[in-house]
Order: sequence, then structure tokens, then C-alpha cells
Amino acid sequence: MHADPTPGHDLPAALLWDFDGTLVDSERSWHAAERRLMAEWGGTITSEQQNRLTGCSLRDSAAMLMRWAGRDDLDVDHYAGVLNDYALEDMTSRGVEFRPGARELLDAAAAAGVRNALVSATFTSVLEAILSGMGSHPFEVVVGGDVVTRGKPDPEPYLMAVERLGLAVRDCLALEDSIPGTTSAERAGLATLAIPFEQDIEPTTRRQIVPTLEGLGLAAVGRHWRELRDA
Repeated sequence: MHADPTPGHDLPAALLWDFDGTLVDSERSWHAAERRLMAEWGGTITSEQQNRLTGCSLRDSAAMLMRWAGRDDLDVDHYAGVLNDYALEDMTSRGVEFRPGARELLDAAAAAGVRNALVSATFTSVLEAILSGMGSHPFEVVVGGDVVTRGKPDPEPYLMAVERLGLAVRDCLALEDSIPGTTSAERAGLATLAIPFEQDIEPTTRRQIVPTLEGLGLAAVGRHWRELRDA
């Protein structure tokens, strides 16, 4: 009979979750917000351009939208907030669903004593609104894009989450779906499990790839973490 896996030995002490595209399927709301903002400026946006925005900080996203629209005269911080508000409106209207397997893994981790943190480029107002709609959730730490000086792909968001958890980087595993997100996690020194959604992501010595969280199971997540930790 096998003993149950334990956090810190067989399993990471904490899972650090990205939000959009990893935990929940909210990218369509961000795309709607991007189209709405560009239309207000008399412009349009291509699917290729939207793909480039995936995983970026809201400030970087707003700056790119302004550049594509020829509106570099505008206040980037103001329009980062507008983009955030438009996305929240769409999520509230449309609803947000978990990505396949995400809810099951989140619940299994919490039941096994693995701690959970949310690390996102999305502003805290959106994160709190969506989390409150889920009822109870196991996230001890929430790091939104508005509480850091430098967002993804900078390591600051993940380093802040690890510090707030009071854990060592090597004891945690990041879950990400985008290039800016995986870059942020790896620059923070984290083992990273990538679940590509809208961008192609390649494996590295600090990053393994799985096509979906559906059916993955906590034991398999622990195996990925140990292989990356010991690489």
C-alpha cells in the first residue's frame, strides 16, 4: 500500500496559479475588451495582435494597443484601467468557466494540504469579483497586476507571491499558459508547468509542457515538480 503524497516531499508545498487561460477561460473577454477599446479609437485589431497580448501586463497591453491605433498621446495607466473594466464587464455578462481539469486539481491540492496562490496580470478588482462568484476558494495569496511595479514577464509577481506564502522558491510550482507568464515564473526561479492555450510554448530545463490539466491528477503534478526541481 502506497502512502499518500505529502507537500514538500512528493508534492510542491504550493501551486502558484495564473488566472486567465490557466485557471479560467477568460481570454475571450479580454479579446472583447481589446476590440472595444480599439473601436473607440477608430481602429481594429487582428487575431495575431491579440495573441501577442496574451499574458502581458495590462500596462504593456494598453501601450501596444495605443501604438497600433496611433494614439501614443493617451495616458497608458488610465487605459490599462479601462481595459480592465471592459474585461470585467464582459466576464460578468458572459460568465467565466474553469479551464478543463483546473477546478479538480485545485480542489485536490487543497485537500492534500498543498497551498494555493493566484498570480495574475489581471487587476485585483477582476480577480476578487470572479473569485467571489465561485463561492469558497483555497487561494491564500492573490497577487494582481495592479499591486506590482513590474508585471509579467518580470519575475516580481511570482517573487511577491512566494514571499507572502513564506515559502522557498524551490518548494513551489507555477502553472502557466503563456510565454510572458512562463518567463516571469522561470525568472523567479520557479519550476513551471505550462498548459499552452493561445501561444505555442517549448519545454526548457525549468519548464515542462502538458496539453491539459484534465485527468492529470495531483500525483502527476508532483512528479513534474520533482523532475524540474532536481534538474
